[in-house]
Parts: sequence; structure tokens; C-alpha cells
Amino acid sequence: MNSGEIIQVLQRLRELGYKHFRFEQGDVVLEVDVDSSGRIAQGRGRAAQSAAPAAQPVAPSAAPQARDSDLVAIRAPMSGTFYRSPAPNEPPFVEVGSRVSASDTVCIVEVMKLFNTIAAGVAGTVVEIAAANEQAVTTGMPLIWIKPGS
Repeated sequence: MNSGEIIQVLQRLRELGYKHFRFEQGDVVLEVDVDSSGRIAQGRGRAAQSAAPAAQPVAPSAAPQARDSDLVAIRAPMSGTFYRSPAPNEPPFVEVGSRVSASDTVCIVEVMKLFNTIAAGVAGTVVEIAAANEQAVTTGMPLIWIKPGS
């Protein structure tokens, strides 16, 4: 990871309101704490013995946004790679027609080996999966459309 990528990650974390961030890849660890004023209170990097990416739950970006009056988009909260299932040989979290609650995991967006689980944010029925598995997605891109309450 180069310095430009680190800066992009830190800017995005600030936008999302994160107060603590820890990234591990191989023997590299980057850890940042943000104080109440939004400034980096402490930043540190060190070599680690071993590192495994951890799943980080992420709420949908802001409030889900309606496409039509009756559909809600679950949008990518960050740019990364979209995954429909928790692992390559496992079934997808949801399919078209799946009923979900607001807290149900509907997909994963991976950013630099951090696997972020994305919650539906709304109860209803999945009517469209707008992104392909393993597709690169950008912040705000619709991933899944849900008909609330159905």
C-alpha cells in the first residue's frame, strides 16, 4: 500500500465517521485513533507476527435512497470489490425474492483485504441484485434494490 492509498483510506474513514481503524496485511499493521475533534490523535505502524483480515460490519452509506417510490437501494459505502457470499464455495447472502430484515447481511465489500459486511438497512424483499459477484464497485453505487415491507 502506498502513501496515496493510505491517505484515501483515511479520508474515507473520516467521511464514514470511524473513530478507530486498524489494518493488517502480512507483517504490516497500520492503526489510527481519531480524537473528538476529528484529528488523528494517534497513528502507528509496526510489524506483526501474523495478520488475518477481519470482517467489519458497515451500515449502508447514509440512508438508503429510493430509485422509484417503492424501491430502496443498498449502496456501496466505499469503493472496493463486491461479493455476494461469505466465501467462494458458500451460497449468496441473498437472492432475488429473499426477504430481509434491516440488520441482515446482504453482501460484502472488500477494500484492501478488509472484508466489510453490508447490512440491508431496511426490511423487505430483494427485487434486484445490481452488481455482479467480484465486480469492482464505487462509493454510492447501487448494489441491491429492496422493496420495503414486502
